[in-house]
Amino acid sequence: MRHIFHQKPWIYPKDPAELRALYQQHGTLVHYRKGTIIKNRGESQKLFYLVNGLCMYYANYVENNPLSFSLVLPERTMGDITCITKQQVNVTTIVIRDADILLVPPDILLKAMQQDAELAIKICRHVVAKQESSLEAVITNMTCEPAIRLKILLKSILLESYVGIKEGWYAVPLTLTHEEYGQIINVTRVTISRILAHWQSAGLICRENKTITVNHLLFDDVYDWLSYFPAK
Repeated sequence: MRHIFHQKPWIYPKDPAELRALYQQHGTLVHYRKGTIIKNRGESQKLFYLVNGLCMYYANYVENNPLSFSLVLPERTMGDITCITKQQVNVTTIVIRDADILLVPPDILLKAMQQDAELAIKICRHVVAKQESSLEAVITNMTCEPAIRLKILLKSILLESYVGIKEGWYAVPLTLTHEEYGQIINVTRVTISRILAHWQSAGLICRENKTITVNHLLFDDVYDWLSYFPAK
């Protein structure tokens, strides 16, 4: 599932505990409805911390043809890179599930880094990890066929919730729509439906209402370079 780095495609690591405490101390909690654009492309100096709900990062956002490169789960920061670099980027951040978000003064992050060198190093490493995750997602979408992309996405989501994937069945903890799955891996919802139906007929997944349960055998053909060169 990983081609170059150690990070899971599309799924950023959780923020360090020190950052979470900083945002909770200085942030203002706001509730956003599904579909709200909280940061439009080209905007900078906006800092958000997702308490609950779901968001997505879209590149070069066009409403009728969105292209996502990251699924933002709770306990993650949004906008930290532009706050640190003070640059504009062509990224749009959209709420895809009703969300509670802490709005944080954008200068808080740089001030904390200037005052605490160890925290600054930890933040830099965290930012790099997030970018590696995005790069893994882009590489996956560019080099893998759709069914493998969807397997990698499901495995990334499962590994975020389970210690490891061994023998057995695992419930996917996120209830994404076929359209949302398609936006993440850059295919149509019809393609997602076709892939899931094939897996179900092969006995690799079960579907009940919106919940997908997968068997570990689904991931047998998913390449992960760390399986061949384990991290030291």
